[in-house]
Amino acid sequence: MSNSTNFIEQFFINIKQAQALTIINFKSFPQRFAASLVSILSIGCVAAVILSVLAMTEGMMKTLEQSGLDNTVLVMRAGAVSELQSVMFPAEMNILANNSKIIRDEQGKAQVSAEMFVNAEVSFKNTLGEQISESLALRGISPATMKFRPNLKIVSGKLFNTGVRQLLIGQAIARRMPELSVGRTITLGGAQWLINGIFTDENSVFESELWADIGMVQSDYQRGNTIQSIRLALNNINDLAALEKEWQADPRLNIRVITEKEFFVEQGKSLTRLIRWLGFPVALVMALGAMVAALNTMYAAITSRSKEIATHKAIGFSPFAISTSILCEALLIALIGGALGILPLYLIFDGWTAATQNASSLSQMMFNFDINLQLIAQAMTLALVIGLLGGLLPAFKAMKLSVTEALRD
Repeated sequence: MSNSTNFIEQFFINIKQAQALTIINFKSFPQRFAASLVSILSIGCVAAVILSVLAMTEGMMKTLEQSGLDNTVLVMRAGAVSELQSVMFPAEMNILANNSKIIRDEQGKAQVSAEMFVNAEVSFKNTLGEQISESLALRGISPATMKFRPNLKIVSGKLFNTGVRQLLIGQAIARRMPELSVGRTITLGGAQWLINGIFTDENSVFESELWADIGMVQSDYQRGNTIQSIRLALNNINDLAALEKEWQADPRLNIRVITEKEFFVEQGKSLTRLIRWLGFPVALVMALGAMVAALNTMYAAITSRSKEIATHKAIGFSPFAISTSILCEALLIALIGGALGILPLYLIFDGWTAATQNASSLSQMMFNFDINLQLIAQAMTLALVIGLLGGLLPAFKAMKLSVTEALRD
């Protein structure tokens, strides 16, 4: 019983000693701040890089996950992984539309939308009068398309007129390229097109597109009467499996059937996988460098304070208390570095509209950086882990430091 009591008493004594030494170290830390600056900046850079990668992937996934409706089916040519790779014909759309499982309006007309998708080179003049060329997604739509976009709102201008070269542009494009305003004329496919309106769709991927009359897109890009994708609204999405089996058995059809929601989630996974493959290895190499910097900083601190540490040992402070204070200082360095890397990124880039090349459509996709508390916590945790690992060996060295040798030196 006495041994157990002694152990508990010694444990609390060690905790109080560690607390006292940690407070002393923190109060004297400003004197060592300059020497710790390399470690602080290294850890800050790692936190910034990892948070950037996480914010980009989060922003992309949110943009793509917000796209599409649960009861909407996207139909493309079999084997196509994107709308750009698909080619279909009006006869196939008629076969699909005649199915009884498709939603119909009061006039008995099936809720079906034929669409074109083109990777378009857009030319326009910037505010300096320089000719700019950008690769953007151009979607040719029919009036029926609006039924599949219940969240769409025209925030400036108005809908384009059928049969003329007029465009709607997504709000993400308008934010990214302010030169593309209502009333401006741009060059598409060698012809002049008028921007007639700007639309929003709750930050979905469609805000990264230009929309125009499907007939004009077919004509200007010499596609005849072909289309690239068909959207169908089902009465019950649970009928999709049976419906897909029925269509696969029809020799007149050679199609791929997928829900619109699932299609965009798949695209998101492909995009974010590439970013993770590129970003995380870079962050890992930087993390190793930051850990080495933290290691050197703490070793230098112990060397310069060897007499101080030896004195603490001589007056009765335990090795546990000394090593804990060293680790706490390493964590303080990591905390400052993490904050320096995270805070500017959050203040400047949270909600910022960025663009990336969509490998599936070969055009730009706009998305907003999304820096939330969960991502901040993950980046800060990585920074603290780097600090902890960088402080372990120096803390162990402080525990083993000989009092007589340190005082003699």
